[in-house]
Amino acid sequence: MEKALSYLRLIRLERALSAVFGVVFTGLIVGDLTTLQPEYIVSCAVVFLSAIANFALNDHSDLEIDRANHRMDRPLAQGQIEPRTALLIAAVSSAAALALALLLNPIPRALILVGLPASLAYNLALKRHLIFKNTFTGLANVGVALMGALTADAVLEPLAIYIAAIGFFFSLSYESMLDIADAKGDMTQGVETLPNRFGPRNAALFSILIGAGAIIADPLPFFIHVDPRLFGDYLFLALILLPVVNRLRISLSLLRDQSRENIFHLKRRAFRNLQLGCLCYLVGFLV
Repeated sequence: MEKALSYLRLIRLERALSAVFGVVFTGLIVGDLTTLQPEYIVSCAVVFLSAIANFALNDHSDLEIDRANHRMDRPLAQGQIEPRTALLIAAVSSAAALALALLLNPIPRALILVGLPASLAYNLALKRHLIFKNTFTGLANVGVALMGALTADAVLEPLAIYIAAIGFFFSLSYESMLDIADAKGDMTQGVETLPNRFGPRNAALFSILIGAGAIIADPLPFFIHVDPRLFGDYLFLALILLPVVNRLRISLSLLRDQSRENIFHLKRRAFRNLQLGCLCYLVGFLV
């Protein structure tokens, strides 16, 4: 049982499934996903396998950093899984994702054929440079939203772009916060991050300011005509204020305390906050 849990931690099952949900969520809100459509099944499988490949390769590349940071949630760093096993999982998942991508329509196919190799390159080397650090992860969230909007047709609805922008802001803020907890190991391995260059408090301020973009954007469809289903919908406004208030509390906690323990506590809260926001949007669209 313990071995199985180690593999689930390696592939970040919850986050991989969250990426799949992102495809389904975007497909639903733009109106392309209406039934159990084969193209969406393939698209979800491709995104799931791509996520697994990247998470496994990330742990393989960050092995020494995770050891230096004493990451108890990283099975490779704890010796529970062999590094070559993670590399094999990344290779097999990548190959399967690329093969399945050939069954997709031209635009989502191109997103995977270009995006997956680029994300693997990011995990292998590019993430060590500040100019790429975390920005690329934000772009991966954008890619998930685009997959959901473009799987069935070649029309990129404004609402999909809006959701992609929120995902980008959230991811950049989230990953910048996590860098604070990993600053020691990153520094020993020569990885450039905001906390190592500008200090943990400035990195926290950056995370909060970028996250403010998502906070501001969340309720905007009530006030501006992004989509008629949300415009002037008081039920949506009441619901979306829940994750907005919660995100403000997370930001305040981060501003007060940049300790490693608090970062890992806020990590789970922030991820749950994203899920809550998506649920609020979904209820607003469907009710």
